[in-house]
Amino acid sequence: MSWVDKQHKKAKIHNLVEQAMKDPQFQEAQKKQTEEAIREAFDCFLLISADYLYRHHNYGKKRLTRFLVFAVDQMRYIPDDPDYFRLLNDALERETGINILGEEHGRRIERM
Repeated sequence: MSWVDKQHKKAKIHNLVEQAMKDPQFQEAQKKQTEEAIREAFDCFLLISADYLYRHHNYGKKRLTRFLVFAVDQMRYIPDDPDYFRLLNDALERETGINILGEEHGRRIERM
């Protein structure tokens, strides 16, 4: 296969990939995949939080259930009020000095 043929084949494949990425079905599938990954990450974070409350603060079934219901209920604010969590973080930072959503705090936790 000559160099020209290879370049032609490469360009053809590139065009096919671009067409596929613009396809509404592909975009919908990609959106669903992203949403599922976000859900899994949220579930893992809830599990880590619940495990911490159970192990270090002796939360039982009743208190853990209340925590989980509260956390899931708070998620409803994401699409309706994008500033909700920023404002909540600001209030928590004023009261405790901890900026959970701030990048600096996240890097500090990673170093621990």
